[in-house]
Amino acid sequence: MPHEMTHRSLAVAAFNETWALLERTRSAAEDLTMLEVAFTSRHHWHAEGGAQQAVIADWLVSRCFAELGEGRLAMRFANTALDEEPSDAPAWLRASLLEGLARAHASNGDADGRDLALRQATAALGAELDPDDRAVIEGQIATVPLAR
Repeated sequence: MPHEMTHRSLAVAAFNETWALLERTRSAAEDLTMLEVAFTSRHHWHAEGGAQQAVIADWLVSRCFAELGEGRLAMRFANTALDEEPSDAPAWLRASLLEGLARAHASNGDADGRDLALRQATAALGAELDPDDRAVIEGQIATVPLAR
């Protein structure tokens, strides 16, 4: 039976491709591809996913812009993700969104904003009970760069 292409399956595939590009050294062309697939994932999550998937999609776009040193756009998507965070979001998600904000501040050259968001992310993560979820976000927090 062929795999049915749905918004959900396309969103997941694009997210995974974006993540693979984030984790390696890229060419300038691959930087553009990374943004393209991040926005593809965002598009498909907004079409079929719930509130949690939508904010994760904006977090991913912010992360890509931060990686590329596009601080203004990184801030825009990080703030959108935080503004749209569902009220029932798990602690790991709140911490991850704040980690994304810290990256956005760093890419924007704002050391104070970066440090505040990191403190908030760490505090939010304190409420996460699942050790696996906590470890993933701790790993993300540990890799937030200094402000450029």
